[in-house]
Amino acid sequence: MNKPKKYFGLALDPIHIGAGGYRLGGVDNTIVREPATNIPKIPGTSLAGVIREFATIHLMENDEDCNSKTDKKEKRECAEVKIKPYFGDETKQGMLRFYDGQIIFFPVSSIQGTVWITTKELMEYWLGEIKDENGEKINIPNEIEDEAYAIKGIDIAKPLNLGWLLLEVQNDKARKELIIPKKLKDFIKRIVIVSDKLFSHIVNDNLEVRTSVRIDPKTGTAAEGALFTYEAIPRGTVLGFEIAIDTRRDDKNNVESNVESLIKNTFPYLKLIGIGGFGTRGFGRMEILTLNEHSQQPPKGGEQND
Repeated sequence: MNKPKKYFGLALDPIHIGAGGYRLGGVDNTIVREPATNIPKIPGTSLAGVIREFATIHLMENDEDCNSKTDKKEKRECAEVKIKPYFGDETKQGMLRFYDGQIIFFPVSSIQGTVWITTKELMEYWLGEIKDENGEKINIPNEIEDEAYAIKGIDIAKPLNLGWLLLEVQNDKARKELIIPKKLKDFIKRIVIVSDKLFSHIVNDNLEVRTSVRIDPKTGTAAEGALFTYEAIPRGTVLGFEIAIDTRRDDKNNVESNVESLIKNTFPYLKLIGIGGFGTRGFGRMEILTLNEHSQQPPKGGEQND
């Protein structure tokens, strides 16, 4: 199996991947979270589902064999047959592996403007292999405590509020160099690193929460007792995704390049249609930012990414 390829996702709208059903607490419809950290995530199954559907739509319109069909049902059946080696079916596992999407940079309002918070571990994992001359060099501390560490665009002479939390800003000299890819450097103007413990609290305290009401189809007005709240990952969040291709299941020996191309062709659909719930209420659009093939270092031991 090849090493998973990393992609960045920029939330153009709030994103709601529901945990299922109602919950007791401040919010009725909660979103999926990582059990160990309680940090919201996008499950790999959710990403696989929308990528598969968008891949089917793409093949219906662009594959020569499928597009030649005159009936829409026949076009879809043709496309579904072609994507089975990639995504699998009820009898056979496919080539693709989708891993849960993580929040890398989370936007929080402050007196210095919008600040994107992250952790040292997230920065090292998602940016550690990037080697892009057109990116932006930054430095992260070697050790951190429960304080805010200015990385980019922060006035260290002033305290920094992250929601309700007021922190002193540190600027340690002992640092490790990383690179922000060029597709993110102009968007993320202010970066602060916090500890894992603070990251979880800050993220959960600054999620977007909306109130809505169910409409009675008979009267066209609000149904009695049907008020509910729901939360979402806010617009401007940067997430990380990994997708791997299991080449052991490449029966035709030349499928890998085709499936990578197919995946990338689904990204415009994510930007247009989106992922998750409440799409008719302005939720779900996400732009996938791909990295250049030469912007990541090859893995150790001579293993190839492609």
